[in-house]
Amino acid sequence: MTKIVLISLLTLTTTFAQNGPPPPPCYANGNVGAGGVVGTGHYFSGYNGSMINFSFKLGTDMAGVEFNDVLVLYLATGHPGRSVIDNTVDDSADGYRIAITNSNVNGFGSTITFPVDFEATHAIAIDSNSGGLYAIPNNGPIGNGDLVFVNSVNSTLVSNTQEIFEISFDAVDIGLSANDPFMLVGVYVSHTGFTYDEGYGDGIASNTQGSDDISFSGIPNQSACWNTLSIDALENTTIGAYYYDNALHVNGLYDTVEIKSFDLLGRKLFSENHEIYGQKSIPMPLKKNQFQFIVIENSVMKKVIKVIPRSN
Repeated sequence: MTKIVLISLLTLTTTFAQNGPPPPPCYANGNVGAGGVVGTGHYFSGYNGSMINFSFKLGTDMAGVEFNDVLVLYLATGHPGRSVIDNTVDDSADGYRIAITNSNVNGFGSTITFPVDFEATHAIAIDSNSGGLYAIPNNGPIGNGDLVFVNSVNSTLVSNTQEIFEISFDAVDIGLSANDPFMLVGVYVSHTGFTYDEGYGDGIASNTQGSDDISFSGIPNQSACWNTLSIDALENTTIGAYYYDNALHVNGLYDTVEIKSFDLLGRKLFSENHEIYGQKSIPMPLKKNQFQFIVIENSVMKKVIKVIPRSN
């Protein structure tokens, strides 16, 4: 399903770091069976050294839409994994394992078939309380507790109405090294295994729900929306920043910065301090259709960008 989005960014006063302009986001599939909380969202992602970072935008800006269930991301790392999650994979030890395995303990079990050449080795389960990385055994039946908890993914999601959140984890946690490629697909599912039609990757039919099966036919085009920050770029003194979808996205910094915005008359409209570890997406609603300056500054660097946020 093709989704057209108006981008808020107008122009930048300075160029980005060595790696060039930021990539576009990876869009979700556009389905709205759960109100669009995941299906109308997107993510930005990339490596910072060996750390893998994702910044997610949810559809919770729509009236009454809340993130009350679990976003499951299945990762294919190139190591042996599973091409299908079926009735031999049924871990109901807790709500996260139920969501990952689409457990049938509550009668909602679904079969999830991954795209050609996609073998899931790991899964990430995120809700508004926690986010964890799990290893999926590549053969044999999987029962209660057999999904192996690997590590936290440092989720910043703490509210079911929060629009933007981040996760991060080390590539070594999924058996990779810095800048190694991997693939993913995602599905939104309840803690009881009830499947929705919202997710990442092609093939989830609109109105899929409950125990309906899913057959993914494609993955998000990571090559187009993945941003690698090399060690050289991190050591460069250039701040990478852009304004998109009511948020300021900053990368290439490990520091505390002051972020301010001003109108053409020099009046301060916004001021906050933020700690940034590689990259951060900061909600920052600005007045629509008005020329404004955003200043990002720490003790040794300053960056100024010009934006005119557009009305949708």
